[in-house]
Amino acid sequence: MQTSRRLPFTAAALAAATLLTLACASSLAHAAPAGSVKVSVGSPYRASVQEAREIENSYALSNKQILVVRVQDDHFFGRLVNSKNQLLGGPRQEVEIYAQAPGKFVTQRGASFSFSDAGEHVVIDDAQFLPGLRMPADSRNASTLDGSASIRLVSR
Repeated sequence: MQTSRRLPFTAAALAAATLLTLACASSLAHAAPAGSVKVSVGSPYRASVQEAREIENSYALSNKQILVVRVQDDHFFGRLVNSKNQLLGGPRQEVEIYAQAPGKFVTQRGASFSFSDAGEHVVIDDAQFLPGLRMPADSRNASTLDGSASIRLVSR
């Protein structure tokens, strides 16, 4: 008789799991509008205090700009400045970068940051999504193999 008591609970749990799966699938089915990028920035990873200290730094980039990373209340922020350390475009140009894994961060618009060597180096993929980005005229035609524009910056 105990088996019959467990069966309704198991059926209820199965029904709940099915509903949850359908709800998740439904939310994933909503595509981003054409020409936009949709990035999930749910931060499954929390950077350690040591990692935060290492990453909070200024990085000279291959486009002759400087990436300034700061940490405030366990949140990471990045902004681009010109070579004279002047903020480009005002204070609104700062973006939050979300920790995804050790040394791996992403912005809400889709730029990704890979920090290495204890915060000494950074590679930024899809940098075209960063506010204030300046590119030399001879590199404006950079694109990926599929023809879409993608800009990679590296620290020097």
